[in-house]
Amino acid sequence: MNENNDPIPPHDSLTERLESPTGSAVPYFLAFAVVLAMLYGGWKWWQVRQFEAARGQAITAAALGPPLTEFELTERSGQPFRSADMRGRVWVAAYFFTTCPGSCIRLNENIQFMHKLPELKDVTWVNISCDPDTDTLAALRDYADRWQADPDRWLFCRAPLDYTQRVARGMNLFLSYKGHQDRVVVVDKSGKIRGMVDATSKQECQRLHTMLIKCLKEEAPQELAAAVTAEK
Repeated sequence: MNENNDPIPPHDSLTERLESPTGSAVPYFLAFAVVLAMLYGGWKWWQVRQFEAARGQAITAAALGPPLTEFELTERSGQPFRSADMRGRVWVAAYFFTTCPGSCIRLNENIQFMHKLPELKDVTWVNISCDPDTDTLAALRDYADRWQADPDRWLFCRAPLDYTQRVARGMNLFLSYKGHQDRVVVVDKSGKIRGMVDATSKQECQRLHTMLIKCLKEEAPQELAAAVTAEK
């Protein structure tokens, strides 16, 4: 009891302090609201910057020349990789760079797992660098060794960036210096794109597996089979 014989109120509970407009928790909530507002503002600023950057890249891409659907790259072995030579085979294109610390790691972990599956032994995986300045042939060889990549079935390729951008555009993908989408591109035996999958997602890789099995079961185009027979 106090001197006015009024009962002494108990210590405020957390709920009471949260509900009271004059409680000590109010300044904390105000500070929290300010931080949230700042974070949201920063996020919107980043979105605007990304849009402007993408728009600038699009303008640059328009000056590169038309998209490429047939192309030639240099594989880590120093040998050429020609998309035309892949007719009659199922292959998967993926964009990456060797110094990527994030999504490229997840992407290549999933590719490594799938490229070792017996039922996918006839699939060729083609990694294409978007950082040709760093990703020399020697760097690509070291990176491929890190993933224990079969040199016949998991290729690592490079080309000048502007050329690689045209290749990516031919696959309906956006590409910039050290900037790429995580989707891999499945190409069937006729040379047609059959689908795109986010290969950093294990769930999406299940869909990729189904797509590849379907493509492997298909026959090669008759004109291609006839050409192969004639060569023999």
